[in-house]
Amino acid sequence: MDEPSAINRLGTYGVRAIAASSTSSAVIVAKCVQNFVTAIIDSLKLNMATVDQVHPLLPDLITSLDKLGILPPDCEGKTKMKEWVSRLSNMEVAL
Repeated sequence: MDEPSAINRLGTYGVRAIAASSTSSAVIVAKCVQNFVTAIIDSLKLNMATVDQVHPLLPDLITSLDKLGILPPDCEGKTKMKEWVSRLSNMEVAL
């Protein structure tokens, strides 16, 4: 039987199973997913709405997206994330 794909392992066993894989692109994809879940989905679920809560989570997502070689440098998602980091950097922190 063939080894399950990275996506199947992610769905079945979670991010740790991907990280244990010998395929480096699978590790990078898993890290992107993990950072996306933390930065976006968890922030929304936890009602995180201030700059000082959301901004620190985005650089890790951008870094992992930049490491993903299958995405072109001008990928819309990467560009939008960088725009949001820039926009949030220019906002004042809530007191």
